[in-house]
Amino acid sequence: MGNDKYFEPDYQKLNKQAKRLNGNQGHTGELIERLFTRGKKREPLTYDPKLLNDLSALITTIKENIDWDQELPDASYIVFDTETTGLHPFKGDEIISIGAVVVEKGKILSKPRFYEMVNPGRPVSPQSEEITGLNNKMLNNKPDLVPVLFRFLQFTGSRILVAHNAPFDLAFINNRLGEAIGRRIVNPVIDTVLLTSALYYALGDYSLESLAPRFNISLEGRHNALGDAIIAASLFTSLLTELNSMGIRTLPELSHLFSEADPAKGYPLIF
Repeated sequence: MGNDKYFEPDYQKLNKQAKRLNGNQGHTGELIERLFTRGKKREPLTYDPKLLNDLSALITTIKENIDWDQELPDASYIVFDTETTGLHPFKGDEIISIGAVVVEKGKILSKPRFYEMVNPGRPVSPQSEEITGLNNKMLNNKPDLVPVLFRFLQFTGSRILVAHNAPFDLAFINNRLGEAIGRRIVNPVIDTVLLTSALYYALGDYSLESLAPRFNISLEGRHNALGDAIIAASLFTSLLTELNSMGIRTLPELSHLFSEADPAKGYPLIF
């Protein structure tokens, strides 16, 4: 999200909240009610059953086609970002836009790209409007998040996902996927905040504003989901070069890279 404040969950527990939605759909409403007790909730939505079936089938297909042994330097990645109404995914805040770009063989492709605005079903806060430039009038005629997520996952396929402060974005996405179909993102996800902090532990500040001059990255388009995705992709390509120089060439190697290091560094790969 276009905000200098980081969402800081317990990285080991982040997706467990979404996983609890799997399996028994009957408990979904009860869990969501508990998660949103202190937030302004949107109105309950009814979705086309075909959309929900197609979305679940798509996630199953993605899971079946993930190549966990692919070479990282030659892999295809989707670097994405979301803008939201606020910083609290489990207290009523919602996604208002998603942007994504493709990185292949260490290069950012000019196309295809993904960008959609989303009707959050609740007011956009003045703070979010100031940061993102998106307001209620602009979003009122946009689709709900669930069909947008379907199109987003069609765009991503089984490719590796990358995001700056990925737990923030995943919390919003997985919360809605869990509510709608009891599923979550199954793609491997690389978090560039955790990866940068692990590779450059002494920096301290891992905001895009702080990292941009160090990695010679332009901040043009900042605070727009697609613009931030491009900025994060520029950072990721530099980090990918660093990993390659260290001999880290596969997802399993990345996941075990810091397993014996300081636990405070976290793990750059989120399953």
